[in-house]
Amino acid sequence: MQVVTEIYIAPFSGSTDYVKLDLYDDETINLVYTLKDVTDLSKVFAPYSLSFTIPATPKNRQALQFFGDTDVLKTNTTGSYPCKIYTDGNLNLTGNFNVEDANYDLNSHASIQGSFETDMKSLKDRIGSDLISDLGSILSGSTSIQYTPTAAKNSIESKQLLYKELDYTNSGTTSANDIVVNYITPLASNKRVWSYDKNSDIVDNIAYTTNVSGSTLSPIATPELMPAISYRSLVEMMFKKYDLKVNLPLRKDRLFNEMYVWVNGSPTDEKLSNDNVLKFGSTFSTSYSQTFSAFEVFYPNVPTAYEGSPEFEGSFPRKYNTSYYTRNDYDIIKINIGDKPSGTLPPYDSLLRSSQSVRINVQLENLIAQVTGGKITISLRRPNGNKPPAECEEIYTSTTEMGTFQNDVFIDIPDTAFDNYTPDFSLYPTFEAYILFKADLATWDKTNIFTQFIFAAPYSGWLSFWQCNTQVAISDGHEQLKASGKLDLIQSLPKMKVVDFFQSFLKTFNLSIFNPMVSTNELQILSVEDINDTGKFYAKKEVDYTPFIRSSSYTKSVQDKYNKYNFKHATSKYKSNVDYLAGNPSKLEYGQITQDNNSGKVNEYAIVTNYTIIPPRIVLNTNLQTYYGFSNEAAEQQNRYKPINNELVLFVNNDLSYLTNGVELGFLMTDTSIIPLTRYMLMLPWFMNTKQSLGFNVLIDDVSGNLENTQKTSSLYKRFYENQTSRLLSVNVLTHKFDLFLPSSEIYVNPSRTNEPPTGFRLQNDVIIGETRFSILDSTIDITTGRAKLTLLNYIVNQENEVVPTPNIYNPDGYDSTQYETI
Repeated sequence: MQVVTEIYIAPFSGSTDYVKLDLYDDETINLVYTLKDVTDLSKVFAPYSLSFTIPATPKNRQALQFFGDTDVLKTNTTGSYPCKIYTDGNLNLTGNFNVEDANYDLNSHASIQGSFETDMKSLKDRIGSDLISDLGSILSGSTSIQYTPTAAKNSIESKQLLYKELDYTNSGTTSANDIVVNYITPLASNKRVWSYDKNSDIVDNIAYTTNVSGSTLSPIATPELMPAISYRSLVEMMFKKYDLKVNLPLRKDRLFNEMYVWVNGSPTDEKLSNDNVLKFGSTFSTSYSQTFSAFEVFYPNVPTAYEGSPEFEGSFPRKYNTSYYTRNDYDIIKINIGDKPSGTLPPYDSLLRSSQSVRINVQLENLIAQVTGGKITISLRRPNGNKPPAECEEIYTSTTEMGTFQNDVFIDIPDTAFDNYTPDFSLYPTFEAYILFKADLATWDKTNIFTQFIFAAPYSGWLSFWQCNTQVAISDGHEQLKASGKLDLIQSLPKMKVVDFFQSFLKTFNLSIFNPMVSTNELQILSVEDINDTGKFYAKKEVDYTPFIRSSSYTKSVQDKYNKYNFKHATSKYKSNVDYLAGNPSKLEYGQITQDNNSGKVNEYAIVTNYTIIPPRIVLNTNLQTYYGFSNEAAEQQNRYKPINNELVLFVNNDLSYLTNGVELGFLMTDTSIIPLTRYMLMLPWFMNTKQSLGFNVLIDDVSGNLENTQKTSSLYKRFYENQTSRLLSVNVLTHKFDLFLPSSEIYVNPSRTNEPPTGFRLQNDVIIGETRFSILDSTIDITTGRAKLTLLNYIVNQENEVVPTPNIYNPDGYDSTQYETI
């Protein structure tokens, strides 16, 4: 059977000037279709062709811009041309024709070799090494918030909207690329184990009470919390960033829409960075005399005090003059001794009678701390060409603890630290530095930058006098945003590669990627539930290929000799997970499920995501469900643990929950203000309303011991993997390889006018041959003749000797029962 095949190409992307290529009458063009394996993203996940040859006719050579002729200037430098393939007059595929070789015979151009691929190339190649923390770059708005105590409290008690971008073109369909970034703060500490007692003075007591005033009463503070953002928003950002048009029925799933990701990556300002460089908002004022003393040299506590005090003889010209300039958008403070351009230098005796240093003082006005024990730090970095400030040498640094209202942090710079310093100052010494600034959570009105020096007046009788001369500038205020809790909810995610995130997304829901519909060019990302759905255009269709068999002989073989399966999330270092594993005699991790038919040498079918889920705990004397939100490793400070910032933790939003029996939690609003918390958004690794679990095993039953939950809870394995895995482990399931001749109506997909599945070959279809039903693993179809080779997997009629999962027995001895109960 000969099928009419036509191939059209355009000179470049976006062009509508398509040219029909000349083809050989007997040329074979094999298209390869492979079912997407969730364990490997490196494969091409859409139809592609093996190499085929076209004649080097004048029309073909011109259409391909005389490929092979090195003297011809070409506008297409990629060798990839937009392409459309028609089968019997019907549009079959769109994609690209890639030229590979030019073949010559007796120095004459004879033929051109190339291959076809759809627009959807290997996702792994397209994404490269991008991180999920970079996904926010595709959005038109900011993903930052001011994570103040007020913002934290609001997001503890209700879902907060950060960003919304709706796809109105596909509104209401499973193709809508809606990006809605919500955030909720899980009520869980990343540093310590909370305790609760309204009447006793115990360590890390978060009770709200006026009965106990001991030093260990310790309310919940904002810096020990981190918000979580909607999981779906990251998936949608990924689709948009890599220009993936996707039909995803999972968009209608409640579990998927209520999943959240903990923003627990390393804070961007954990150590001083270029973002910490102070930027000036004004020039420095003219030097003014600030204060004087007849008894000792001292700097006034308030740099603005006594402005306009009397001038002493010899105090002019000023010893120091301060200014700033900008390099690569970073401001550099500059202090001069004397004025080199005018050749003006204070008298030598005046220089000697002055203090041999200058003070740089950064002052915060009307500060209100929002943490206890907060600190302010400045660091002076020596400029080094175009080197970024944070990478420059640190000259001096100073840190002070936050106080109420006015706060000053200062550094005294000795004259000897100035460039070109000599004892007689004759080379006009200068000092230059970037000022890097960091403050813990607080708000304040204004940031002043002072430079001060002390001038010693001439000896007058039995007294000597000292006078402080000052210049002042103000910052532009951007440093206040960081200290007032500025947090980018995307950039502060753990540093996970997008390709690992996407692969784990597929593994979590057992999603397969099917051919795009040629009419919409949308990828079909489908779960087992979606494929088995009815009345949906993306669902499977049962097709009888018995009439198309071209040979009575075929091959059966073992598909994979699996005798064990193992499904789990990433091994976690969170203390809750470490404790859980220690208390589990089966040595199964939280949410893990495994089977073994004990048939000798183990060949394991493993699905392991890069995500983490954490076992929840109840704080004693409360009904608060929280987490050990830190590692098992103790910090240097007693009763503190080290936060984890490299695990991507999943939660499910279970809406608002109330504390009972009069329980109130203390929450720190400022260093002098504590308010009660009586409600919080309940974040769990399962969805209580539908009894769906984020574990591959049944999580609720793991910790409650309530057998009734076994019937009510649907694990990821039960929902998405059980039937498929039973087939993989069954000795009665074999691969079958058949040779067929498909009619042209099966070579291309012909969408139906209803919402029913279309006609034509699709990987999600079930194939009937004889009396046996199969699913499709892969196929090679010659679109010029209909000749096809199919690899199929038969279904199980009767499943006997079912392999039972390894029992997941919970033993509470592994937990720290002094502070927590299991739930």
